[in-house]
Amino acid sequence: MTIETDHLITPFDELLSSFPRIGAAIKSSGITEPTPVQMQVVPVALEGRDVIAQAKTGSGKTLSFAIPLLAHLQLVEDKEETVALAITPTRELASQVHQVICKLNPDISPVCVIGGMSIGAQVAALNKDRRVVVGTPGRILDLVRQKELSLRSVRFFALDEADEMLSLGFFEEVFDILSLLPRHRHGMFLSATISGRVGMLSSKFLTRPEVIVVENTHEENQQIEHLYCQLKGDLLAKPNAACSFLGQLDPKSAIIFCNTKSETEFLEAILKRRGFNAERINSDLTQKQRNRIISAVRDDSLRYLIATDVAARGLDIDHIELVVNYSLHHEPETYVHRVGRTGRAGRSGKALTFVSPLEFGAFHALKKTLQIDLKEVKVPEENVAGNAA
Repeated sequence: MTIETDHLITPFDELLSSFPRIGAAIKSSGITEPTPVQMQVVPVALEGRDVIAQAKTGSGKTLSFAIPLLAHLQLVEDKEETVALAITPTRELASQVHQVICKLNPDISPVCVIGGMSIGAQVAALNKDRRVVVGTPGRILDLVRQKELSLRSVRFFALDEADEMLSLGFFEEVFDILSLLPRHRHGMFLSATISGRVGMLSSKFLTRPEVIVVENTHEENQQIEHLYCQLKGDLLAKPNAACSFLGQLDPKSAIIFCNTKSETEFLEAILKRRGFNAERINSDLTQKQRNRIISAVRDDSLRYLIATDVAARGLDIDHIELVVNYSLHHEPETYVHRVGRTGRAGRSGKALTFVSPLEFGAFHALKKTLQIDLKEVKVPEENVAGNAA
């Protein structure tokens, strides 16, 4: 069932009339009107119904489940049991969700459990207040197996960016986690796309869920210009094209997506050699290194981020002007997530896809599946050196 927007209240002060403290926290952060996904999802979730919500990346899905999550904690003072659980596909997204919950209720001390950070520190945090746990599947299971975390008292859970979670190969881990939850609980799946795998998992772990699909408006669709460029198959075709387009388009910020770690390393070396202010981020980097690079992108000291999907999932950076699909991914939903990094918060953006001879088939299948209007462009004739600033 799809909920119609017209029948729902819109201002947060009305939407959260029964939860004035949460509403006040949202207003203090400068947010006065809910986004379409929040407007549709929050009332249903606050009624205690399970939800599957589909909305584009950057549409405000985090607040859509953070509000009902905190509503479940209204009368919970016992800090020795985990009542709410949010599962995310990446460390960065877990950190962002953690920050949102902290802002909404400073009295709650949610514990962020992710790899790459001290598990001892996370256990210590759990011993202080374990009511809300936000984390990635691997670390959550690690803590469960070490008997440092129990999920038997969870009343609410959210699976954030569910399709990304499953496309990254976390199906078994997520299945194992959800299997540990008590029978009576409230659950939400949030996703930019609803794949068959998401549907399969929801049929097992959600009870008669409301399916809420928030379609992009025509105005939103026009915010991103979709481009593609057919290239030759030689080794330097893509890096040369990347240099040429970055020089011609001269975006203030861009994310260049690669399928493999070796591609990120190769492209970073070439871009730096030609004067571009670029750095790579992939799973080989420590969490401290990844945090430093992401902070550099946010404060505009790094212009071009070269990333694998694993490393860049869930990044919430509003000012990205250009997304480059350096190598094409075979999953259509991955294209949706990649290009969702631009055209955010009312801004316009460009998405440029490189298509090598070996990718022609996958590219045409992508066009057919997503029904996106893609405009073909040619590689600029002259390579232009990038700016270091």
